[in-house]
Amino acid sequence: MVPALRYLVGACGRARGGFAGGFPGACGSASGRPRPLCGGGRSASTSSFDIVIVGGGIVGLASARALILRHPSLSIGVLEKEKDLAVHQTGHNSGVIHSGIYYKPESLKAKLCVQGAALLYEYCQQKGISYKQCGKLIVAVEQEEIPRLQALYERGLQNGVQGLRLIQQEDIKKKEPYCRVYFFPKQISS
Repeated sequence: MVPALRYLVGACGRARGGFAGGFPGACGSASGRPRPLCGGGRSASTSSFDIVIVGGGIVGLASARALILRHPSLSIGVLEKEKDLAVHQTGHNSGVIHSGIYYKPESLKAKLCVQGAALLYEYCQQKGISYKQCGKLIVAVEQEEIPRLQALYERGLQNGVQGLRLIQQEDIKKKEPYCRVYFFPKQISS
């Protein structure tokens, strides 16, 4: 059976085609043609789905993708109030893959961030999606920031952040020549 994902957009939208790199099979009927969810004699209220996800942003679409991959026989619908997908927070994403350095150790947020970053890099490699893992330079610009910097480093270690290390001031200048930091023998880089 071909996995079915259909989505309804706006007040009375139509199902759209498949999503690149994510939803196998195509959307709609087994023939691969998009099936109208509203209009053309068929109303959205009479459509039947095994699962309906509200919201066509990154979380909703990722959830739909995961469900289709795990349960290809299910009919899944995604409801989106806008005329296009991912027009709110998802569409304004900065493209940064967060490391998990700032979150409370042992918290679900920290665990999911570290695990999610690793999974995202793996996914990009599998799908041939280019990315730049340039890291982040966190520095102290005043002496009183040094204890917070050290605590942040310890937090990152506890969270299992990959690539986290302390670097010397000379290394900071090589990475970012215009960065003015409070002299401290070691700074954080991830």
